[in-house]
Amino acid sequence: MSETVTWLLYFVSGGLAFAAVRYKRWPITLSMLAAAAATTLIWYVAVQLRKEENEPSWITVETALNASFALIFAGAGAALAMCLRMRDER
Repeated sequence: MSETVTWLLYFVSGGLAFAAVRYKRWPITLSMLAAAAATTLIWYVAVQLRKEENEPSWITVETALNASFALIFAGAGAALAMCLRMRDER
């Protein structure tokens, strides 16, 4: 998968968490986990669709790395949304 698509998925994770906190008023933790899980699932399905026979064994490490980056971006999106939400409530 290209680097651009991978980074785009990270931003999708942040956007999902932001929208869940800002507009749906979800708790930060739930929005982070849901966004990271959705992004990881999309990435995993995309990898499985283009899987080759001699796929290297490091693909599981790459999945874990992408899941942790998705969680970091989701945390940033959720924190930004919570900041904006608390500012609007004042």
